[in-house]
Amino acid sequence: MTLISASAAAKIDPGAQVPMQFGLNGKPTWSAPRRFALLFAPALAAGFGLLLTFLAHRLPNEQLTKEAVSLGTSRVFMAFTFVLAHMVHLAFALKWLNKDKRS
Repeated sequence: MTLISASAAAKIDPGAQVPMQFGLNGKPTWSAPRRFALLFAPALAAGFGLLLTFLAHRLPNEQLTKEAVSLGTSRVFMAFTFVLAHMVHLAFALKWLNKDKRS
């Protein structure tokens, strides 16, 4: 996710406000400064990853329980979902930011 953000940062002006959420009409509902926008999803993903890791380490050692399998599956699914959501968000944001440059 950090590499995705770094790649997007090269395409976004340093002082730009990056759309964070889009309404049903396709227009941004709110924006954030570039640094916050590019670091928000990776930081959120890291926080959830740490939480699930903490929960996994509270399980009994060396026992493959339903909880352990469930937490492992959740971690993989969560990581995939965060990366995909981050890519889609930045694609929409870049498209919106570049819309003004084409006009």
